[in-house]
Amino acid sequence: MSVQDDVGRVVAVQASIPAAPASCGPDLVDVWAAFPDPAWTLDAGGGVRVWNPAAEAAFGWSTSEALGRSLAELLGRPGAWVPGRVRLRHRDGSPVDGDLTLWTASTPSGELHHLACLRPATGRSTLERHFEESADSIVTIDTAGVVVSLNAGAERLWGVRAADVVRRPITAMYQARPERLAGHLEAMFATFRDGRSWPEVEYDTATLDGRELRIASTASPLTADGHLTGAVLVSRDVTPVRELEHSLRVATQALRARASERVQGTQRDGLTGVATRSLLQERLALALAAAATSGEPLCVLAADLDGLRAVNDSYGHPTGDALLIAFAEHLRSQLPLSATAGRLGADEFAVVLPGLGLAEAEQVLARVADWVPPAPLPSRGRRDSDQLVGVSAGVVQARETECRASFDTGVRAVLHRVEDAVLARKAERRRGPIARGRRDGPERRTR
Repeated sequence: MSVQDDVGRVVAVQASIPAAPASCGPDLVDVWAAFPDPAWTLDAGGGVRVWNPAAEAAFGWSTSEALGRSLAELLGRPGAWVPGRVRLRHRDGSPVDGDLTLWTASTPSGELHHLACLRPATGRSTLERHFEESADSIVTIDTAGVVVSLNAGAERLWGVRAADVVRRPITAMYQARPERLAGHLEAMFATFRDGRSWPEVEYDTATLDGRELRIASTASPLTADGHLTGAVLVSRDVTPVRELEHSLRVATQALRARASERVQGTQRDGLTGVATRSLLQERLALALAAAATSGEPLCVLAADLDGLRAVNDSYGHPTGDALLIAFAEHLRSQLPLSATAGRLGADEFAVVLPGLGLAEAEQVLARVADWVPPAPLPSRGRRDSDQLVGVSAGVVQARETECRASFDTGVRAVLHRVEDAVLARKAERRRGPIARGRRDGPERRTR
């Protein structure tokens, strides 16, 4: 089915109607019940099988009254019931004008069923409004690459008028090398003929007036009577998005360079600037020995970034690295001068807090855990299964036996307990808010 105005502003539309079973199933009823324009289906004998609410409103017949009756009885006789402008009859005898479109679908047994849709004579159909009001560029072409129609979004994106490009090759819309475009269209239509879908592609191009664009485009086939007749091309300008991604990459590289300069010649993590795992363990061993001598308390805090793996998978490692840098800066800003912050793993951090009791350490924990990314991640590219970015953190107070243990034994024991505290917090967050008030004992707290 092709719908367009005098200059081709409305996109051509292909409708595929699934074969209906011998008795109208609930799926088909639900589909057309939600359709905004009057629609009905007929069985092979001409009796109404589906009569949607829009048809009830347009013609005054309820569904229960319409089912099984002939269209002539319900709507009068618009001639041969062919597609086009028709004048039908309301139940009260008043005329109902509109554009009628008919489809035919066959069941596996060969029985034919018919669907009709009436577009009111006044105004545009919902489908036409969707295409015309879409911000995306929507262009239809035939198999020779000639423009059949385009919407207002296409006029805005490409800086052209529909009247100037309809019935001309698509190269009249933007700067393109004809031989390269011809190969692209040939591959696309070959894919459609094989019954396969065409993936979204991105390409650099320019408008006729020289404006450079980065375009993301998808394509869907148009068919008539089982034959490929053209394609619908839906395109959007992703230039601002790609420019933002480039700026983030440049900023991340600059932050990495600055961190590397600051920590050159020291045992510091090259990305975040905090202590390496080995330096953190050395500082923890010294703090344990000092606590054993002085009797002062010693606490160790650990924090993991939740959802970092999903960020790397959905947005790329540069975005994940930028989050790590931002969190490390937040972590350092919340610590007393005597503390040592270090990176244990990819998204795992720990802090040695000498001289702090558990109550004071929990105040630090609350500030550290109260972190969110400095800017919201874009919804585009995010998957429904992705975990939200956040912090799981825990804190433990070193025991006397750990302070007096050997270097390796004491360090491993404290780090093992604080990592368990973080895991407990992760499990608590997965269980939901009911479990958030629980504590695991006087020596371990999680947040």
